[in-house]
Amino acid sequence: MNLHYSPPVDKLLTYGDARHFRQWPNYLELGLTREHIPELIRMATDKELNWADSESLEVWAPLHAWRALGQLRAQEAIEPLMELFANSEDDDWVGTNLPDVYGMIGATAIPALARYQADSSHGLFPRIYAAQSLERIGNTHPEARAECVSRLTEQLSHFTENDPTFNAFLISHLVDLGAVESLSTIREAFEQEGVDLTIQGDLEDVEIALGLRERRSTPAAYPSFLEKRFSGQATAVSSPETIRKEPKVGRNDPCPCGSGKKYKKCCLR
Repeated sequence: MNLHYSPPVDKLLTYGDARHFRQWPNYLELGLTREHIPELIRMATDKELNWADSESLEVWAPLHAWRALGQLRAQEAIEPLMELFANSEDDDWVGTNLPDVYGMIGATAIPALARYQADSSHGLFPRIYAAQSLERIGNTHPEARAECVSRLTEQLSHFTENDPTFNAFLISHLVDLGAVESLSTIREAFEQEGVDLTIQGDLEDVEIALGLRERRSTPAAYPSFLEKRFSGQATAVSSPETIRKEPKVGRNDPCPCGSGKKYKKCCLR
């Protein structure tokens, strides 16, 4: 493995297991500046490092690099980092970190992220993470909120072409942005049965989340995520009592894995 990186970027090779950090460190304290952006991009996208021995310290270096790029607001990293979305099925850290990185980089990333989410040649969850990155930008930079809402709503307007799960996450991201102005498109997607109801719920749930109604007027008529999961594994469940013993976690509750994220944005996927 070629581990030739110059100081201070090379410090990230042995910076440590990210699971041991409760919060993102301030990587700029290592002396990282804008002049190190090209080398940080090389490290973040280094295939040898990304697929290094899972017990090594080096395997964590790309994650530290892309976090540092976020702290540097590195616009140069917008396109290169999108290559990592394709790794999201094998690397959970991509989904839990890259949207935050783009949230730090800010509005200049919106056009590229919008193009990525619209490109059906990409996988489902890479596109979901690109959409989530738009939500993070909108919530981190209020001046960019309207454009992020517009881009997400435009993508949702293609609900007949989108995967229902993708539609559900687009709606979830719009709810997180408080996008009442997108309700007509959201309502149409539900009316045309183009939404996976196990992610954000049905239209009444969305209206409650947006503050447009206080409570449901009808009982929920869709299965919870856990019910859906178990219904597909009937042979593995011995009795209804077994299902009831499974911990009940709401979509907007903190994820039981301890990530600090909402369940719908973490292990629900």
